[in-house]
Amino acid sequence: MKSKKITIKDVAKEAGVSVATVSRALNGLGGIGKETRDHVLEICERMAYVPSTLASGLTMRHTRTLGIVVPDITSPFHAQLMVLLTSEAQQYGYQVLLCNSFRDYETEMEYFKLLISNQVEGILFYPVGDMSSKNLYQYMRYVPIVSLNEMPDNSPIPYVCGDERKGGSLAAERLIRGGCKKILCIGIKEDRLVHRYRVEGIMDEARQWGAEIEVYESDKNYKSSFDRGYGQASELIRESLRPGGEPLPDGIIAASDATANRVIKACMEYGIAIPDQMSVIGFDDINGAVPAVELTSVSISHKLHVKRAINLLIRMKRERTLKEQERGIKLRPALVERSSCQAVRGSGIYKQ
Repeated sequence: MKSKKITIKDVAKEAGVSVATVSRALNGLGGIGKETRDHVLEICERMAYVPSTLASGLTMRHTRTLGIVVPDITSPFHAQLMVLLTSEAQQYGYQVLLCNSFRDYETEMEYFKLLISNQVEGILFYPVGDMSSKNLYQYMRYVPIVSLNEMPDNSPIPYVCGDERKGGSLAAERLIRGGCKKILCIGIKEDRLVHRYRVEGIMDEARQWGAEIEVYESDKNYKSSFDRGYGQASELIRESLRPGGEPLPDGIIAASDATANRVIKACMEYGIAIPDQMSVIGFDDINGAVPAVELTSVSISHKLHVKRAINLLIRMKRERTLKEQERGIKLRPALVERSSCQAVRGSGIYKQ
């Protein structure tokens, strides 16, 4: 059932003050004390009250505008997602307001408030992480909200996404079938939902084959997927060159294509041949080509992703309720074969 929209009268009643006092607190006007102002603002925050900045004639929200919030517009994946969402929204006669949350929960929440106060008709977002659901579900009382990534099991927020566990499984199977004996995951961040789901799929597949796959751990905090790929691969190679160092893996599963591309760059600088000495696979099929090597990747159709997400958002706006099976739509990923992995041949390894 849809939650009741919170009004300024509801806030005034909860705070035990007049509507005029609430208005003064929200607009920074005089005539009320600091303690009263802080009390009113605390009530607004707790009740997720979002004042409208537009005229009362727009309360039906026929603004033909959608909000889009992503964690990092410098990410090739998120940048492409924003472009495709904008294009698809225009096909339905909608304009979009684009927001970058900088992978920060507070910023993500503030942008939701801003978009709702500006009367968008719906919000599509790629969550920062686990806490996004808890922080944002309350705003569903104002507008339809659809996540572009899988949400935790107990989340009421509908989502359309790739089946990341299946994607992880495909990546692991591809390297194992290609004869890789020592496989390492690079660029994984535990706080990223998509990374976590992919690793779950990778490890499940490894268990079925009786293979060993590890996640590379680094104590360095790299700023971007590009930096993480290059930095962690360089660390790994330098460690292997030390006396008594561990042999390099012959297979790398990178957290994304951006990470994979920089892994390959580091390998080329150290004279490691791809794929003869090391097979590399990424995710998202965004940056397929790097100098001298074309990247094998696992991906869903990004056009289908945004089309299904916007269709769901518009249906939520029209119908108000969803069937249970429509609350979590997962798209099947596929392997995009290029030249960064050894060819599959008889390896003598069989799935258990």
